[in-house]
Amino acid sequence: MNPQLIEIIEGLLFAILWASATPATKFAVHSVDPFLLTCIRFLFVGVVMLVYGAFSRKNPLEHPSRRQFGQLFVLGLLNITLYMTGFLIAVKTVSAGLISIVMATNPLILVLLSAVVLKRKLTVAEIIGSIVAVSGLVIAAIPNLRESHATLLGIVALVLGIMSLSFGSIYFSKTGMALTRMTVNMWQIIFGALLFIPVVSLNYAHNFLIPDLNFFLSIGWLAFPVSIVAYILWLKLLHKDPVKAGLWMFLTPVLGYSMAVIILREPLTAYGVAGAILVVAGLFYSRRKARMA
Repeated sequence: MNPQLIEIIEGLLFAILWASATPATKFAVHSVDPFLLTCIRFLFVGVVMLVYGAFSRKNPLEHPSRRQFGQLFVLGLLNITLYMTGFLIAVKTVSAGLISIVMATNPLILVLLSAVVLKRKLTVAEIIGSIVAVSGLVIAAIPNLRESHATLLGIVALVLGIMSLSFGSIYFSKTGMALTRMTVNMWQIIFGALLFIPVVSLNYAHNFLIPDLNFFLSIGWLAFPVSIVAYILWLKLLHKDPVKAGLWMFLTPVLGYSMAVIILREPLTAYGVAGAILVVAGLFYSRRKARMA
């Protein structure tokens, strides 16, 4: 098969699986509390990756140093526990379509935070792209707030969660850990899941689990296609061409919004469409200019 066609198929499959995480979580909350679901999901994925690394000859298990374990603990806190806490608060109170649009701004939030933390000067294209993307968020969010499809608390929690994820990326870049991506991802998932246990304990009054078909299908989808298959595809795309890999990310807000309308029957509004277009346009403009430079 043509290598370019294979890459397109891999990119589309990654974008579809990545965008499906929010609708799958929305389905799951009918059978299990989202915090309990997330704890089970990441503990399961972490154990699967740990067993795979222990018996794999192609990707043997690495043994991080004590200092690296400390760094991986921080990554688990930022990239899993805090990020997912913000996301799950939003899942309870914000429409899936708006969540997909807000989450698409992660690259721009990372750029803005890196300018503050790493003292990196922003380019004109990045500033313009950020303004365009934020305008799209405002357009998409206002009617959702007015029509009770979202709460301000949910949107703020989601943005703070994305900021935690961005801080995790900046922290990882500053540590310079000489470990494979697979090892880093495995341990941050394990630590993040373990840190989720106290969160689930604090949320005990709302914990419930109905072991029905919806629960097993939802957690199975989130564990394997989303957490494992999509991540493997992402690593392959990054290895081939990081710039092209980033472009596939632009599809996720559009696909996520489309899934929310088609699968979850959320209303299709002109505000949502216009907001999604502006967010993607802002992201694309800032990244395109950076690529040309």
